[in-house]
Parts: sequence; C-alpha cells; structure tokens
Amino acid sequence: LFYWQRCGLGIQQINPAVLVQPIASAIAAGELKTNAGAAWEIQATCGLGMSLTRGENIPDYYQVQPETGAVKFQRLGYKTLAYNLKAGDEEPKEKPQTRNWTASLIPDSAFLLPDFANSCVEVLALGETAQTEYILEQSQLQKIIELTKKATAEFDSDLILKWTIDQTANSDELQFYFTQLRLLKGGKVPLIESKSIAPARIPAILRGLAAASGKAEAIAQVMTNFHPENAEFLAGSILVARTIEPNWLPWLKVAAGVVAEEGGLTAHGAILARELGIPAVVGVAGATRAIETGDWVLVDGDSGEVFATAQQDAIEKPDSNQLRDTATNADIQSTAAKMSIANYQLSSSDRSSNPASQPRRAEFAESVAPTATQLLVNVSQTSSIDRLKNLPIDGIGLLRSELMALEALDCQNPKVLLQEGRRSEFVDRMADCLTLFAAAVSPQPIFYRSLDLRESGTDGSFSYTFEPELFDWELSVLKKVCESGYKNVNLILPFVRSVEEFVYCQQRLETIWKNRPAQFQLWIMAEVPSVLFLLPDYVKAGVQGISIGTNDLTQFLLGIHRNSEQVASGFYGRDRAVMRAIEQLIRQAQAADIPCSICGDATALYPEIVESLVRWGISSISVNVDAVEQTCRAIARAEQRLLMQAARSIINN
Repeated sequence: LFYWQRCGLGIQQINPAVLVQPIASAIAAGELKTNAGAAWEIQATCGLGMSLTRGENIPDYYQVQPETGAVKFQRLGYKTLAYNLKAGDEEPKEKPQTRNWTASLIPDSAFLLPDFANSCVEVLALGETAQTEYILEQSQLQKIIELTKKATAEFDSDLILKWTIDQTANSDELQFYFTQLRLLKGGKVPLIESKSIAPARIPAILRGLAAASGKAEAIAQVMTNFHPENAEFLAGSILVARTIEPNWLPWLKVAAGVVAEEGGLTAHGAILARELGIPAVVGVAGATRAIETGDWVLVDGDSGEVFATAQQDAIEKPDSNQLRDTATNADIQSTAAKMSIANYQLSSSDRSSNPASQPRRAEFAESVAPTATQLLVNVSQTSSIDRLKNLPIDGIGLLRSELMALEALDCQNPKVLLQEGRRSEFVDRMADCLTLFAAAVSPQPIFYRSLDLRESGTDGSFSYTFEPELFDWELSVLKKVCESGYKNVNLILPFVRSVEEFVYCQQRLETIWKNRPAQFQLWIMAEVPSVLFLLPDYVKAGVQGISIGTNDLTQFLLGIHRNSEQVASGFYGRDRAVMRAIEQLIRQAQAADIPCSICGDATALYPEIVESLVRWGISSISVNVDAVEQTCRAIARAEQRLLMQAARSIINN
C-alpha cells in the first residue's frame, strides 16, 4: 500500500482482491516439490503445517518416482508438536482430531507460543506413535501423488505444492486439499536475443553446506594465500577460498560472507563465521574456479547456495589501490567503516552487533520461564560479548581458547611466543581478553577450555605431557584473572585420552596455582570414546565435571572426518551410536554425582535431540549465541513434557 501510494496510484486503479480460504483441523499437512525428470520430494507432519513452517518438527521425508508412485527413499522425521484449530466456545470441547496418532493438549503458554497466544490455534504434544511411525499411509501418499499429477498437467513448470488432509464430520472419508501453489520456474518463453550483455562466467548457482545463517551480496575476492600477513583483502567483500583457516580471523572480521570449497559444518572456520554473524557456505565444489575476484555474488547461508547476481556486469574489478584497505594495513576494529567500501547489503540479523535486535532479545528474555536445565553459550571472540546482553543464559559453557588466542595475540601462534620466551606478554594479553568474558557473565560461571592446537598429531592434553610450559602459562592466565577479582573462571581440559593424562595436568595445576578458590572446578571434555569406559576412574582421580564435545565424539565414533565435505552426509550427530554414547555419559555422570554439559554443534543442528538430553538428565546445554532462543524454547518444551508425563503417571496410579 505504501508503494502504491508513493507511485500516486489510487485504490480504484489497483482493483485489489482478498483471497479467503477455509481452514479445518488437519490430520496431516506438508509440502511436495516436483522435479521434471527426477524424483519428487514430499514432506509430511502431523496436524496443520505450522510446525513445519516454524521449523519445530523435522518432517517425514519421501522421494517418489512420479510415473510409478514407487517410494525410492524415505526417512522418518522427528515430530513432537502439532498445531490444530481450537474448538469454538459454542462447540463441544472434544479431543482433537488425531487419526493414526495420539496427542494431548498443551495449555496456552505465551512463552511456548508467543505468536498464537490469542489466536484460534492450539498446540498439541504428540505421543510416542507419531514420533516412531510415518504419518502418511501408503494410500494417502499415492493420493497426493495422483492429485499432483493433475496439477502439473495444468502448468508447464515444476511446482511446490502445500497440501493438507482432513476428515469430514461424522465420516471416515478423507479430504485432500492443495492450499498453496508456487511455480519454481516460468513456462517455456521464447528467449530474446541480446548482444549487449556478455555471457556470465559464473554458473547461475553453486551449492554447498549451509554453515552460517544470513545473506550477503558483495564483490567476491578469491584468496589463494594462506597467510594474512602476506596478502591483502578488500574489507566488505565475499571471501572465496579453498578452505578457511582459523588464522584468517582478520579477514573474517571484515568479510561480508564466506564461500569455501572444503570443510564441514563443525570446522573451525564455520564455527568462527557463526560467532561473527557472517553468512557462510562450505563444501562448494569448484568455487575458486567458477568465481573470479571482482564478480558480484550473493551468499545464502540459510540454503547453502551461492548466486551470481546481475550487478556483476556493472561493477568493475577493484584495482590494486582499492585493495590497500586491508586487514593488515587498517585498524580491524573499525569494521563498519570498511564495510562501506564495497557498499554491500546484509540482512538485519546477520551482523553480530546489530543494535536493532537488542529490544527483541530483552523482550524474549523477560518472557522466559526458569528451567531446571541450565543454558550456556559457546564463545571465543570479544565481539560476541554485546550479543550476550538480555539473553536468558546461565554463563559461558565453552570458551575456545585457541580461537580466543587469535584475537588476543593478533593471530600469532602461541608456540612462537613460547619459543621466544615471551611469557609475560602471553599471560597479560590472554588474561586481558579472558577478563572481558569473565566480567560479562559474572557471577555466573565461565568454562575456559585450554589450548588444543592440534599440531603434529599431538592433540589436547597429550601435548601438555611433553611440552608443559605453554600449559603452565595458561594456568597463570587463569590465576591472574581470578586474583583480579573474577572467581567465576573454571578449566576444561581438551581431548583427554587417559586417566594418566588427567592426573598429570592436575599435578601441574597444583604446582602453578595452589591457593585456588573453593568454587573453582576442573572438568574434562568427553570427546574421545575412551571416556565412555573410564569415566568412573576419571571421577576417582578428581574430575569434577564433563562437557560432551559432540563434534569430535561423532567423528571418532563413526570414523568420519568432521572437516570433510565429501563425507558430510555421513557426519550425522543423531546417529544411534552417537546418541547412545551421549546417554551413557549423562547417566554415568548422574551416578557419579558430577555435572554433565554438552557443548558441540549437535544441539543447534538437531534441536530435536534436546528433549532426549533433558529426559536423560543433562545438567546444562551450551550452544552458539545464535542458537540460544531456539534451544531455550526446546528446553522449556522438553521439561514441560516431562512434567505432563509425571502428572499423568500420578493420576493413572
């Protein structure tokens, strides 16, 4: 309306129309995507399609051969909620219509359903049947395929169809409806030949793994030099490279987005991109060949797609003078000034320090009901501190020291400082950085994970046993921060393989820092599978808590490299072996009466596992800042479900 008004168009000239569709309580709903010459994709969930649209359920998924109706592939979803219509005041309050699945009504909750608190929609908690069985029967699936064939005959295009199934009153007859239709591409329109536009060098689209959410459109810069100190990067451009190294932090801080040929969702480059709030797509085959420096591209970190945009033809490649504004020759703290160089656009939620999001976060925090399960955050960059404000968190569950050191030491390798004997510089700079985090959440706890540089195959605490001096320096950092007044700092040892390694590190701690505060705790990361068999021994040796690192635990249980895009589909944090290992660790920790946290990316990538974690008795869940709200709601739903189950059990007994 505003646009029409600005154009001087009267309402009579537009002849607007309002489309009104009836809605009924649904048995199932979902989406079907046709694909000429290939399998059709079908998603299905219980009730109305809102749980699918809102991302609260993982739908059942099918690939079908349209000609025969044969199911080529199917995967069971994870469905915990269903939406349906409330009964009107004049209508009898009957049990919700739930063919093939059982459900119970969840009372209205402004926290769980802020968008539907005063609407005609109610939310149902699904029973076990809906979570362990497919929602669609074979006959229903075939009916959807049959109706879709009729729809595709009307359009010379692939379609996305939203469908719903309901049941007529006083009848067993099912009614199938298409509620929305969208063309994926236009019909066959004759092409108009134009010689004024040069053929595009870049494919219309590149695909990879969606590693960090958001969208960014800017000039691309392809980087082949792996050393930031020896290369120049145009601030505000899209960083395109074969792989993203953690020591590229100066570039990442001023980049609009990231495209990488290699790497998985749990690689350090992807983790940094998520924390910095820049969109990233990894595992994009041939990106450095398909894209050239100076091309204008759009990175979609939500869909994992990279587009060549029309603006590229009007943009000249930056010359060497433009490239002088680099991360090495400019103050990287003046990020906003550098961003204006490329005149790129970011979605409002992309940059970590977006002030517009603060009121919304405050409103969210005020609406949060207390939960028994603690919610913590994973951080490493001081730029994340502002994002912690007004979030309902109980502290910092994982401070990745090796990533924090990139910022604190200006990307110098800590071992270089060690070799040059620059102890006081290391301790002072690391302590200054750690103090900022400790102050931000005080008096809530912060768990500092000591350096895991992973050089020459010497991962984690094993490296401390033959090179203890750097670990001693870190202990001095913790001591200095604590003595400055922040006694909320705790230590997590990374990648512990054996009880002997832990005992050695514990002895170093006793030597360097004898007079520790009573509340100081020494934990270990539970990421090497040996901890599954040795946890009681660790506790006897003095371990006071564990934090499950799902990224490495998944890698070593399944034998799949976490950073490999070739086997990314096999790196599955919901694998039964992984989930059973996590359950075993939680229950062992309970038996030993020590806290158990989980801090990998699994809870953000697979939010549906939160309910299982809560049911097993997890003490705390630590996630990246951008996953806090999603995880907070998941914890609340899980705890409410447990309370409902307990209440039913009492009533039935």
